[in-house]
Amino acid sequence: MVASIPNDIFQFSTYAAVHAGFKDGQPQTANLSSHGTDGLGIYENGDILAFQDDEAHAVRPNGDVVPADAQARLVFAMVTVFQPTFRIEVPSLTLDQLQELFQEPTLQIGRGVNTYVPFKLVGKFESVELKQGGSLRGVSGQVFGFVVPQWMKSISGPRVHACFVEEERKGAGVVMDFEMDEKTVVRFAKCGRFHLGFPQGDRWEDLRLK
Repeated sequence: MVASIPNDIFQFSTYAAVHAGFKDGQPQTANLSSHGTDGLGIYENGDILAFQDDEAHAVRPNGDVVPADAQARLVFAMVTVFQPTFRIEVPSLTLDQLQELFQEPTLQIGRGVNTYVPFKLVGKFESVELKQGGSLRGVSGQVFGFVVPQWMKSISGPRVHACFVEEERKGAGVVMDFEMDEKTVVRFAKCGRFHLGFPQGDRWEDLRLK
């Protein structure tokens, strides 16, 4: 087993495989802690994994949040030992602005055009649009996710692939959009190595992937 180095990413299966109908989970929730402190994923039953600060949450389709079952299996997962090495303070932030931020030449080494960038936002959100549970307004919580290089979209998902968890665990989900009107600190790091684990079995080999 490859040792976990901070901000390296360990991923199981691919985003394209999930959308092609692959539903055979192999790693369990309990396996994640050896490779990360933060991440996201998809369970066999369709629940979303929101893994933040060593706590694994399962997010139901309606946005309800429950502690993740340690034995539940994941059909897709991305985790990292998150240790931010950069921080930027901005007066306000939206999803579009976050995407643009990591393409700014002024970031120099912190840019994330062709490299994965794990990041975290903590604070008050004017609004959060979620794939599960709809819209939340005026909530405090945390977003953890990855800025994904465009050339890796079919492997790891959209440009900003992230989950939100409300601070009192009353709502969560995959982030579709957000707005923070107050001063915000973006904490992030550059991924040095990316590890991809392939599913095993005939269903994987029979899958039609583009």
